[in-house]
Amino acid sequence: MNSNGKFILILEKEISSNPEDAFEAFTNPNKLSIWFTTSARAELRVGGKYVNADGDHGEYLTLDPPQRVAFTWENDKHCPGTVVTVTIDRNNSKSVTLRLEHSGLESEADYEDMKGGWSWALDSLKSFLETGKPISHEVWLRQRRAEE
Repeated sequence: MNSNGKFILILEKEISSNPEDAFEAFTNPNKLSIWFTTSARAELRVGGKYVNADGDHGEYLTLDPPQRVAFTWENDKHCPGTVVTVTIDRNNSKSVTLRLEHSGLESEADYEDMKGGWSWALDSLKSFLETGKPISHEVWLRQRRAEE
């Protein structure tokens, strides 16, 4: 929880990729439509809008390729009025650490909801960048249940 009483979700994932490919996977609507959502559309500029078939939409606040992207998160069903910031740091010539911060979450329930969604998304992104194949949310949930 931060000083204004809001929750901040922070997740990190090491991915065998270069920063350019990781940034493009997170910002290119065609690639987003493979590993994260469907029917993604985006105006890739600060102040530009994005939208997808899952009801996610918002505005780009920062586009600093290939290190950083930040955008508002306005999904009416999942934590509207929040901000997502993705930072990509090169570890070496073969991998990056992707850090996702979702700030402005109102409650612990929102934090847990977004933790589940973003944990799947980062696993799907990792699989997409490393193998060319994303992980569906349903398959990911089955794998998680089997591990418990």
